[in-house]
Order: sequence, then C-alpha cells, then structure tokens
Amino acid sequence: MRLRIVCVVIVVAVVALFAGYAFRRIRSSRQLQKPVSSEQTPQTSQRPADSTSTFIPISDGFEYPIWNNKRTSKLTQTRDGDGWYNAQDFGENNHLGEDWNTESGGNTDCGIGVYASSNGTIVFAKDGGIGWGKVLIVRHRLSDDTFVETLYGHLQSFTKTAGDVKRHEQLGSIGNADGAYPCHLHFELRLADCASWGMVGPGYSENRDGWTDPSNFIDAHRASTPG
Repeated sequence: MRLRIVCVVIVVAVVALFAGYAFRRIRSSRQLQKPVSSEQTPQTSQRPADSTSTFIPISDGFEYPIWNNKRTSKLTQTRDGDGWYNAQDFGENNHLGEDWNTESGGNTDCGIGVYASSNGTIVFAKDGGIGWGKVLIVRHRLSDDTFVETLYGHLQSFTKTAGDVKRHEQLGSIGNADGAYPCHLHFELRLADCASWGMVGPGYSENRDGWTDPSNFIDAHRASTPG
C-alpha cells in the first residue's frame, strides 16, 4: 500500500515538473515576440502621398481640348458655326463634365484629335471599363502651386500614355466608349479635393464637390498665346 502511495506521489511530481517547464517556455516565447505597430498596418482609407505632383510643369494657361476648322481655340458651347457644341453641360442631369460634339452631328467627330488643355503630366491612361472606353487624365500645376486635373473620356485611341504634355499636344482621338454611345468627348475638370482624383469617376453624381465647370474654368484661365 505504501509503495503504491509513493508511486502516485512520484508521478504527480513529474507531471507538475513538466507542466511548469512548458509554462515557462510559452511565457518566454511570448515576451520575445514584438507587437505589430499600427504604423506597419496599411492605411487604406487615406490617400497615399503623391510625389508625382512635385515634378509637374507649371501651366501657362488653358484651352479647349478640341479645335475648330480655323485652328483656333476660341470655341463656344453653343451651335454658332465654330464647328463644336456642348451637347450635355456640367450639372445637367447630374453630369460631372461636358460632352463635346461636332456641329455636323452623328458620328462625324469619330477619330478627330483630342488635345491637352494645358501643360501637365499624364497620371492615368487606360481602359476605364464599361461605359467609359479609353480614358486619359492629365494633372496640371497652377502658378499658385495648386493642382487640377483634366479627364478625357470615351477615346478611340491614345497617341500618348505617359510623361509630360504641352498645351494643345495631341493625346488621342474621339471615340464612342467601345460602341456604348455616339462619338463624343466627355471632358471633366477636377479640383484637388475630388474624390476621384487620379482615377476614373462616376461620370454622373448629385454630389459635385471636387468637380467644376470645365468651360467656366478654361475661360477664367485662358492662355495668353495660342498652343
């Protein structure tokens, strides 16, 4: 009987010894692990730092992104014989841009050149998805070191997809968003607080914060010399 009691005591002691050793190993390994800093966690809700803007050339004024037959940028939005008109104005039907068509109607503007509205740097040039077709965005630096963007949508083709551009340098040609619409140029002008800065946006929205009327902006910032 005594021998059985002694054996039980020895077994209990051995179990307790190994349990204590295991506990110390676990605690030691936890102390060696470094906690993950919040700085190492990606902040996806914040806009990443934009180093591109530092190197953008300064704008010397703005012009319309299309030219008439007389090679002059002095266009108006109405059908008045200058070759172009604005078929859907900024704010109309919650439109975030302007839709430019030739006065000759139909698809007569398919393939006509689209030009940079001002000096800047291309920050986006790719297919924008259904309803957009090819889209190009140019970022512009104003003389007061503020930034704006111009978007050229529904393009048929690109003639340039990266780098700096000069005012009235050709960017591409007018298209129909891969057959989604009759040919026209969807043209936007964005401010730096635009929710779609540097990327394709909704095209239409009741909230127009960050977008501004393109023609009004161009007319207020006209270039002093032709492109």
